[in-house]
This record gives sequence, C-alpha cells and structure tokens, in this order.
Amino acid sequence: MAPSNKKQRDRGVDADALTVVVCRGGDCGSRAKHPDVDHVGLLRQMRDRIGGSARVAPSKCLEACEHSNVVVVVPGARDGEQVWVGGVNDRELNTALSDFVRAGGPGVAMLPIELELQQFRASRRSRQELDVERSTTGRRG
Repeated sequence: MAPSNKKQRDRGVDADALTVVVCRGGDCGSRAKHPDVDHVGLLRQMRDRIGGSARVAPSKCLEACEHSNVVVVVPGARDGEQVWVGGVNDRELNTALSDFVRAGGPGVAMLPIELELQQFRASRRSRQELDVERSTTGRRG
C-alpha cells in the first residue's frame, strides 16, 4: 500500500469519505504564475484542518488552468455534485474550503459565499480540444 494511503487510513478516513482533489500541475502550483503563494503551506493547512473528514489528493493537472489554483470537492458515496473552486491562493479561502469539507461538503453543508463566488463548472473538453479550437478560430488563450 502506498504511504499516503496508509496515512489516510491511520487518520480514520473511511472508504465513503469525501475526496478533495488539489490541482498542482499546469498553472496551479506554479511559482511563475503565483509567485507569492505558498502552495506547500496551503496543502499542509488543508490536510491539517480537514483531518479525517476527507481524503486530500494532489493532482498533476485538472485542465482548468484559467481558474488556478483549482480544488475539487468530490462527494464520494454521498448525494451531491462535485464542487469546483478556483483561485484558492490564500489562507482565508483555503480555510473556508476546509471548513466546508469538515461540515460535510456537497449535498450536506451550505457552500459559503466566498466559495460560491469562486465556484465554476468544469469543462468536459480536454485541453487539447480547446487548443485546437483556439488555433482554428485564431483566438489566443
């Protein structure tokens, strides 16, 4: 078993728990795009605040770079839709997101206004499809 799975099991995260996917690829986690953001510190803060309420899983890229830094709360076995939040670049928004997850997340807890303002719908199209569309229409992204 991978060390991170063992840590999660040791923290008491059950198989039906929420999953919080934190993008750290592409523009998310980029020091070039976000030089003043402590990406490692925010991830650590989230894991500490969430504790055993959810799994926290970094991702290489969620292909929503225009909203960086992106976090997705996946309800797991619970009712509710995924919540995609962009611009998670400071401790205050990170804290609001962590508190939302600890309160039960999608389908259970009310989404705080600061998260609602940053929420977006994920595109079903891949980055490659968007690049082709931009090149055929002459738009730059």
